[in-house]
Amino acid sequence: MSTGPLPRFTELHVRAAGEIIAERGRISRKELGKKLGVGEGSVRTILNILKQRGFVTSSRGGHALTAKGRKWVGEPPELVKVNCGGLTVGKVDVATVVRGGAGKVKKGVEQRDEAMKAGALGATVLVFQDSRLRFPDDATEVGGSVGKKLVEALKLKEGDVVVIGTADDEVRAEMGARAAARSLR
Repeated sequence: MSTGPLPRFTELHVRAAGEIIAERGRISRKELGKKLGVGEGSVRTILNILKQRGFVTSSRGGHALTAKGRKWVGEPPELVKVNCGGLTVGKVDVATVVRGGAGKVKKGVEQRDEAMKAGALGATVLVFQDSRLRFPDDATEVGGSVGKKLVEALKLKEGDVVVIGTADDEVRAEMGARAAARSLR
């Protein structure tokens, strides 16, 4: 007995869909599919899941979060496209911050693995401690224009963690950053 094709999305896509809708206020199914990097059928299924949970309403004008959906999403992550040069392995880098997450980071390998499961080439994890941006497993500081750009763009505070998803395209880099950051929340 055939059950059809396997889903081409994960719970991360469902969560990311909620966050993207929160950021946009209202979004079309086509635009959501582009942002998530999934096909039309997957977007329909994701939206149906969100509707069943009471998180989304749909109209001809697009899809929007309900009050319950806004509570579920909370504050969507801030994502910033940056050029990190040799600090990462991909062509496109998207950074986000996990406020106060420094105590949860071991070596950053766990976050890299989560980013790769989400389709990214990897993730770079940096902690902001003692007013310095550095790698979590040693004292190597990330300075120069990249370090300055990250500190300013993400308005870093003591104990924050910067997660940089990296891939060959923006969608995968963003999904990698989201996945890696979620592992610290």
